[in-house]
Amino acid sequence: MPHRIVIVDDNPADAKILLMALAKRDPAIETVVLEDGAKAVDYFSNAQKAGESAPCDLVLLDLNLPRVNGFEVLAFLKGDAELKKIPVVVLSGSSSQQDIERCYASGANSYFCKPVGIDEVFSMAAQLVSYWFNSVLRPGNAKGFGTI
Repeated sequence: MPHRIVIVDDNPADAKILLMALAKRDPAIETVVLEDGAKAVDYFSNAQKAGESAPCDLVLLDLNLPRVNGFEVLAFLKGDAELKKIPVVVLSGSSSQQDIERCYASGANSYFCKPVGIDEVFSMAAQLVSYWFNSVLRPGNAKGFGTI
């Protein structure tokens, strides 16, 4: 089954480059792009109502979003018993230590400052896919992993 990534970002250019980078790394990855935090909350709420406890394998979350900001989306996801199992990687233009600490305190699994250059975006996307889908043991993905 292909992996699904939900991208929550209000900048269409950033989302498009990230989509291209993810597709280059693994064309089988399914992506959903949501332009604001309210749409993200609706997406996950509707998925749960439809019986999907884990509607994606990874969330890439911007902080500066219209209507419902990234901090609120993160709190929503990490405040739910099932949704909190989904890794959330914050991709923000902010390098503020206060933002970083707040995200980790709220349950973010990783925090990246958005890369500026296209090569850096492609590199970051490859690292994210490799790490979250090939290396990390998470609830539900331990099958097939051996032990030393």
